[in-house]
Formats: sequence, structure tokens, C-alpha cells
Amino acid sequence: MNQAGIHFNDLLKKVDDYDSLASGDIVRRLGNGKDQQGCFYRVDDDGGIILINVLDLNEESLAASEGVLRLNDEDHLYRYTSSFRDSRNATRAMEIIREWPLYKKNEHLQDAITNFVVMSYVPEQLLEMKKYENMSLLFVPIQQKFRIGRFTERRNWDRVGKEMFRDWLEGLYDGEHITYVAQMMQQKSYTPKFFSAGTKPHIETETILMQEPYNFRPTHGGHIKAVKPRNGKKHFIVDAGSNYLGRGVKTPMHVVKKVTDSLKARYPDYDFTPVEGRGAFGTEQSY
Repeated sequence: MNQAGIHFNDLLKKVDDYDSLASGDIVRRLGNGKDQQGCFYRVDDDGGIILINVLDLNEESLAASEGVLRLNDEDHLYRYTSSFRDSRNATRAMEIIREWPLYKKNEHLQDAITNFVVMSYVPEQLLEMKKYENMSLLFVPIQQKFRIGRFTERRNWDRVGKEMFRDWLEGLYDGEHITYVAQMMQQKSYTPKFFSAGTKPHIETETILMQEPYNFRPTHGGHIKAVKPRNGKKHFIVDAGSNYLGRGVKTPMHVVKKVTDSLKARYPDYDFTPVEGRGAFGTEQSY
């Protein structure tokens, strides 16, 4: 198991049962000349493995923002035993990103780039890339994902915005939260839009949103917290308790229910529970 001089024997655990995988695990498929990696999302009804941010390690590229892996007899699936949440190498690895000129240049994308890296790689990979001077395996997929650098081009920004917010949801572990802003309109034909910049305050989140090509004027804001799975789905509690875009702790249930109904329609693979006020509020100041 060698990719550009990178040895991962001590970081990879063979997966014999898909039930052993948890949402957010980074997995790697090897076999038939293929070497692919991605963030485990779920198993579909036909037994395919749905991954987010599928990387082709042979081609050093982002193969798809979401894809389905169907393993053949000669394929092997592994799960990384390391992650940015528990590795002692996480801080050193993240410095590689922060020193990258395109990261510094695209300040409004920095949180989203960091989230992409945390969801798609393990710290030891970044350190080995730097050691063997093979940074294209990291920097090319980032440019492809965010259409920056030499991959700048016109895109379907509504679809991109949907994918980006989905990545924020998928990156949350039990007990973690994000702040969000959303545009909710009365017209039935209108598709609600959601945006997050992590745990930043809502006023700052809106400022970042205004720098994005898929910008919209938010009407609601609140918090989303990951809790234990329910009905076989990743589960979140949601409030609309932004002081900046709402009534804070006085936000009534009918307001946040409108938000969760829209989230369920936009992201049906997740489960959302509305809570009044700032009931999904985390530990950080994000009003």
C-alpha cells in the first residue's frame, strides 16, 4: 500500500462488515488498479457504499463530490484509524494548509477548505505528502472542489451551495454544532438556501456569504447540533434562535419547524428535530 512513497499499513484497518463503519469515517478502496478514498456517508439499498469527496489517489484528483463504490471480488476496503479529531499530528498537518498561498488568498473559503480537508484526509497523509514533495495530491482536489486557482470556471452555484452545506452537516460529530443562515421565502416553488461558516456569529457568517458567488440575502439564522442517530440516520437538533436574524431565545416553534421542514426536503438522508429558542445552541458565542 504505497502511494507516492506513503506507507499506511499501520493506519488502515480492513473492513469486513459495513455495519462497523460510522458516518464520517475515511475509507480507502484498493484493487483492480484503483486507489480511491472518501468520507463514508452510508450504504445504499443495493449495497453500494456512498462516499463524499471521492479522491482518486492514482490520478491525484477529486473524482466526485459524491459517489457510490461497488466493490468487486478483487477489491479491498479499509478504514483509517487516524483522523484530524484524534491524531497528535493534526496541528502540524493543518499548518501545511494554512501556509498555502491559495488558502491565504481565498480568505472567505478558509473554513470550508479546512472542513473539506478534515473530511477527506488524515493528518499523516499531509505530512507524508510534504515529506515526499507530492502536494498535488492535496492541492489539486481542493482547487477542483472550490473552483479556485487553475480550476476556476462557471458552475451551478445552487448545487455547489447545497453540497457545501451538506459537507458541514456530515462533518459534525455528536455534540458538535454549527451556526447557519438561510433564506426562506413564501413561494412554494422557491428552493430554500442554507449556508454556514462553522461556528462564526451570524453577522459574520452573512458577511462571508456575501463574498460567495452563490450569495443570497438570509432571512433566518440559528444553530444545528449533531446528536445520536435516529431511525438509522444522522440526527440533528435545529433552532432558529439568531438574535441578528430573528428573536433569539424567544423564537417560537412554528418558525424553526419551517426551517426543519426545508432541511428535510433538501437533505432527506438526515433527520432533523426542531427546538424552540436557542435550544441547539453550542458552547460558543454565535448569536
